[in-house]
Amino acid sequence: MLWLLVLGVLMSGAAAVASAADAPPEIRVLYLNSYQRGNAWSDGIEEGLRQRLTEAGKAIDLSVEYLDSRRATYGRQTESMARALEIKYAKDRPRLLVVSDNAAFDFALKYRERLFAGLPIVFCGYNSFRPEALQGQANITGVNEEISIADTVAMALKVHPRARTLVFITSTADAIGRRIVEAAEPTVFPSLAQRYPLVQLKDASLEEIRQRLAVLPSDAVVFLGGQASDSELTPAESGRLIAAASPVPAYTFWDFHLGSGVVGGHILTGTSQGQMAADLALRVLGGEPADHIPVVMTSPTSDVFDYPVMQRFGIAAEALPAGARIINKPVSAWERYRDEILLVLALLLLQSLLIGGLVRSMLGRRRALRALAEERALLEQHVRERTLALEAANTQLATLSFTDGLTQLPNRRRFDETLAAEFARHRRSGVPLSLIMLDIDHFKAFNDTYGHVAGDECLREVGAAMARLVSRSSDLAARFGGEEFAVILPDTEAPGAAQLAERLRAGIEALRIPHTNSLVAPCVTVSLGVVTVLPAKLSNALEALSLADALLYQAKSGGRNRVVAHALE
Repeated sequence: MLWLLVLGVLMSGAAAVASAADAPPEIRVLYLNSYQRGNAWSDGIEEGLRQRLTEAGKAIDLSVEYLDSRRATYGRQTESMARALEIKYAKDRPRLLVVSDNAAFDFALKYRERLFAGLPIVFCGYNSFRPEALQGQANITGVNEEISIADTVAMALKVHPRARTLVFITSTADAIGRRIVEAAEPTVFPSLAQRYPLVQLKDASLEEIRQRLAVLPSDAVVFLGGQASDSELTPAESGRLIAAASPVPAYTFWDFHLGSGVVGGHILTGTSQGQMAADLALRVLGGEPADHIPVVMTSPTSDVFDYPVMQRFGIAAEALPAGARIINKPVSAWERYRDEILLVLALLLLQSLLIGGLVRSMLGRRRALRALAEERALLEQHVRERTLALEAANTQLATLSFTDGLTQLPNRRRFDETLAAEFARHRRSGVPLSLIMLDIDHFKAFNDTYGHVAGDECLREVGAAMARLVSRSSDLAARFGGEEFAVILPDTEAPGAAQLAERLRAGIEALRIPHTNSLVAPCVTVSLGVVTVLPAKLSNALEALSLADALLYQAKSGGRNRVVAHALE
């Protein structure tokens, strides 16, 4: 019997080895990204690319390299990047190269013979592609990225039939803006100017744009075809500031402006570009020569509108084009709690049926006192069951009432009650009590940049980090309100409280949550105020809380991302 068991094990191992040997080898695809991780446009391209390649069900290993071309030093570091890629992929060459946007396309052609000789190339996000860009090149196909000013204007005029003045923000500081201007000025703008007063703010500073927008008539519509000339602004930041300054609806052509104050537009999305590039890549990987696949000249677009901005300008959903997608629309109570509402209605109906049955039964047994007593007992039993169920529900509601629904930390109510109890206990015992107040630095700028959905996720991550770091069972970490958190540290001296505060600060910074608009660091940071008191020397718990809040203010005034601690003798 033992030899049969050994034989079975050996056969199973051999089958596993054979199965691994039969598995198809991974296909290496290299994606060259013009920008950096965190760029909304190219992140969308990568998302669409990965999604479509994964759906194909093939063993594809997608490697990503970032050129970071929007940084000031990009032009001086291309040779160093080429050398790094040459070393990295010398022995593990990819089967296909995917590039997004013009910088990566130009880089790939410049170093093609040295790095990518013989590799087919699929491009996407190439602005205003023209066939002559491939002159002298072979085995390349891709997806054009070209906005349609005429289609977007036509759509906006249907939404705003009373519009009479068209305002275009354009710029020539980069290649994208120059191509848009070169395409629009000779034909599109003159054609529109024959029917509408047309204003072109070309290469204007943000201050100049604000001044011009402030005096626009109410029947004007603004189109973001470029950005302000202020060099320190990214396209997304420029769009947000222009939209905020505009007293009239502003439309865009790119998805990275959505959620920043624009109404919407005939949108080019990075996700659509990535998905279409993936479709072309799969055809090439399937054996079809890239030269035999025509470049997709018609850029995929979607009509997208931002609900809060629609509300600001009184735009009804009925005025939108058919098939338009509305983002950031609040969920109604019915949509959010549909199943719960239906369940309650079903229970009420069931309860009504039960009561009706009881009434009919009581009427039928009225002649017999014993039957009446039995019905009464049955009804009392139902009442007791309902009472027990109500008590259980009240217990559950009480638990929920002490928990913050977003971060799952104790809420302000739980914090206040715990602080009052601990303050009274420490006043009797005479031992020190420490409090920590914590505030996320520049959180409003975080919400303005990434949106409230990302802001909620940031609060959840900070709350989870605090739950991990505040580990003593006697301590309480709670969400105080908004982006503020608080910690109660019973029986804790000043040095221990300050050490925990520093661990909280460092631990949250170590999350490396991107925050490009922070004035402190490129990631999310926090400021903390720490106070240690003897409750017997204070009048009430609110006085201790005010001291901690004042120290938090000192931390923020002193530059943020720091701890300010004080022990009250």
